[in-house]
Amino acid sequence: MEQIEVVLVSGRTADQGAGLEVGKTSTSYFESVAVVELSADDADALGLGDGDPVEVATPHGSVVVRSRRSGGLDRGVSFFPYGPWANRVFGSYTGGTGMPSFKGVRATIRPAEGQAVPTLMDLVEALRGGR
Repeated sequence: MEQIEVVLVSGRTADQGAGLEVGKTSTSYFESVAVVELSADDADALGLGDGDPVEVATPHGSVVVRSRRSGGLDRGVSFFPYGPWANRVFGSYTGGTGMPSFKGVRATIRPAEGQAVPTLMDLVEALRGGR
């Protein structure tokens, strides 16, 4: 199966902020954070269009989200907005700072054709079950 290796960075977005004002269970919040941004070159290498499902995996875990092309990213760098979906792949180690690193995490991204993006409730249920 085709996959690429990337360096993940995370942060807040304006769309995410607007979604938070509506609420974390809103469609606008889901659409703003259950997504990973890829450079056009990386999206082309995987044969992805905007909105296609991809699996993002790190040694900490994996999650299926939608892909989004970004003209502002270099090949090999992907942006994953803060949120419950990103928390599935970023580690919890804080190095004593109280905040885990959300920058520079190595990951693989592969197409996840036919797989659904989990809802917020799906993620909560997975946590309750220890998965």
